[in-house]
Amino acid sequence: MFKASTMSSSAMKQARILVLLLLASILAPSISATSGRAAPACFEMDLSDISAFVAVNPDACVRVDLGVRSHETVLEFSFTVADDAMDVLLFDESGILPYENGQSYRTSFVEEASFETAIGLYEFDWSPPSSITAKRWYMVIDNSAHDGDDGMGDQGGLQSRFSIDVTPANEGSWTPIHNVYLVETGVEVNIHQFAVDAGTGVSLTADVLSGSGDLFIQSDNQVDGALFIAGTKIEGASSNSQLSWSVPEYLDGNGLNLIVSANQGTPFHFTLEMSYDPPIDPKITDHGNSSTIIGKKITLDATGTPNSLNQIASLSWDFNGDGIEDGSGMLVEASWLSPGLKTVNLTAISQSGSSAVTSHEVEVLDVVNPSAVISSEGTLLNGEWRLLRNADLTLRATTSTDDDGIASTHWDVPGLSGGSAASQVTVSWSQIGTYLVNLTVIDPSGNIGKTNTTIVVWDSTNPMLETSEIDAIDSVTVNEKFTLKAIGVDPFDDPSTLVYHWDFDLLEDSDGDGDARNDPDMTGSSIDVTLSKVGEQSVRVTVYDPSGNSASHGFIIDVNPEADSSGVFGIVALVFFVFLITAGVVLFGHRNMQTKLANQLLVSMGLNPHEATVRIEEIARNRKLPPFAKAMEIAGIGEGGEIKTADQIQSAEKAAEMDSIYGAGAATMATDPNAGFRSSVQNHQPIDSAHAEAALAAFEDSSSPVQSQPQVKKVATGKVRSGGISLPVQKTPVAQPQTHSLKGDCSSCAQPFTLEMPHGVNSAVVACPSCGADNLFER
Repeated sequence: MFKASTMSSSAMKQARILVLLLLASILAPSISATSGRAAPACFEMDLSDISAFVAVNPDACVRVDLGVRSHETVLEFSFTVADDAMDVLLFDESGILPYENGQSYRTSFVEEASFETAIGLYEFDWSPPSSITAKRWYMVIDNSAHDGDDGMGDQGGLQSRFSIDVTPANEGSWTPIHNVYLVETGVEVNIHQFAVDAGTGVSLTADVLSGSGDLFIQSDNQVDGALFIAGTKIEGASSNSQLSWSVPEYLDGNGLNLIVSANQGTPFHFTLEMSYDPPIDPKITDHGNSSTIIGKKITLDATGTPNSLNQIASLSWDFNGDGIEDGSGMLVEASWLSPGLKTVNLTAISQSGSSAVTSHEVEVLDVVNPSAVISSEGTLLNGEWRLLRNADLTLRATTSTDDDGIASTHWDVPGLSGGSAASQVTVSWSQIGTYLVNLTVIDPSGNIGKTNTTIVVWDSTNPMLETSEIDAIDSVTVNEKFTLKAIGVDPFDDPSTLVYHWDFDLLEDSDGDGDARNDPDMTGSSIDVTLSKVGEQSVRVTVYDPSGNSASHGFIIDVNPEADSSGVFGIVALVFFVFLITAGVVLFGHRNMQTKLANQLLVSMGLNPHEATVRIEEIARNRKLPPFAKAMEIAGIGEGGEIKTADQIQSAEKAAEMDSIYGAGAATMATDPNAGFRSSVQNHQPIDSAHAEAALAAFEDSSSPVQSQPQVKKVATGKVRSGGISLPVQKTPVAQPQTHSLKGDCSSCAQPFTLEMPHGVNSAVVACPSCGADNLFER
């Protein structure tokens, strides 16, 4: 029943609710007391239906549906019991069944969130226990003597009122504990075990409902002992108490324990909220010892960043300080393309959105030498540049490379004093030969790269081939060895530098140069060959000078089958005959060519062609020349020799005659009316054999010599005319041959000797009796 009194507006509102409850009690018997000791039938209400005080009659109860709640939810309870004490009991969907069935429920309700004989204001925070599935929860307001209360708690008696408000708590990101606890007196409980990073802030807030006790933190080594970590104890908490503490470095990652110890007297009933403030402190570990080289990756490690509470939402890496993310995550690989001191920035962003930045420096070194490269648009053959005499070739260093760049260039060029620092250089030489050009490039870090290139300066004159010995071979016998010999001549190159290629298969390009007729099947000026196939064998010989100029000669050899053993003698005779023919051809060809050269040599020295021919014939008659005599021997040119024309000989004879009659010098005056005005006659100097050799080389390819005119000898005949009369025999005196005695000194050994020159002979080549050297005598 309602108590009569003056009421405020809120009281009037409460009165209206009581009227409604009273009406409801008429319609719903569960609100009012029932006869006997039957199971209670509580009035059911949703939490949303309660906005003010609700009256509960004696022996009645109200079941408030709190809804389905998971263990991840923290509920803040605030309820008030007025007028008379009641039991406020919290059940889950299964635990409420014993209560509703009138059975003992002493172990079915949530003890720490239930209050028997409650009167007044109660505020606490509660989190459902962990379960696989979320459960429905109920709050029972009991104003009766329930059969299952075992005589404990409120037993009803008077009408009472209650109000209740349940809302989800606003949880922080790191709140491991937010719940209500009930600890019996004298009991010590380890309510939370944890391990966090050094620097983590720990906050404890205790709202005491009843009793008192101590809260403190122990390390794993202190558990079960009286010691605790300094600065972590709330002592004798009996009301609202708070504590803030930062985990020291020595406890980084160590196991810690939150201990509650209830004092004697009343059980320690309290709400406890524990929260962390984890550090946002990014840390960089450089596995490359803060140093690397250009282009080489190093691993940067952020796993040392405090993150035991998963407080790091993201990690962002900036490798070059431009504010642009270059990598993310705990582990990254970084590399740089230029040397220098690089600053790496690591930004850590927490789950709450806060951030922190740390920096790390890495020294990037350039230890790689640049690659020096010489390039040109000239002709490159076998790795060497080919350059014609007096032509220009431009060499460039612009294609040289480095992992950083090229800072300077230097050229060392033969003939260029001091070299050149330009990026390109133009070279030219007038002499053929091989020249080595060196290039040095340096990068900004001082690393040096070097290279060189070879330039072959060549001439454009082709060599010549003398193939008379080849042409003399018409046929050979199969499987018998024979010799092929070619002689190359080049005006610029030494014979030892000439290279000979003999190609025996003119259809196959074995060296792959695009020409099937110049393959080096065999090499050398003279080669020994054995042919294994009968028939015609095509051969081509090519001679190359160091400049790459070439001359070639092709020929065919008939390869004959082997003769029968019975005809060995015939074969030997044939071979001997062929040898004689070949030797004769070679000898004739050689003598003919040398005779032509001797004729041209004499003509070049002032003789007319007829005089040159006569001289050569006289030397051939008077001297025993070797079979392969050279042109100088055929021409009768020796050390100290003198060549005179017919006019010179006639003038000399006349001068000698005049000198014998009129004295020295008279001949000149008699024959030359201008002798008095002419300078003295210069004597002919002896001919130097070196000059003669040079003159001979100039006439190697001259035309055929002029044929000499045959001299007609007059033959004197006589007959004795006797007129038929026999005359006595008379002795006819024999005419003695007229001779002319010449004296002279040998041009080689200077020994004097005398020559009897027959009448009609104007000149003769005579061997010195002392040394055998040829000497020319003229009169």
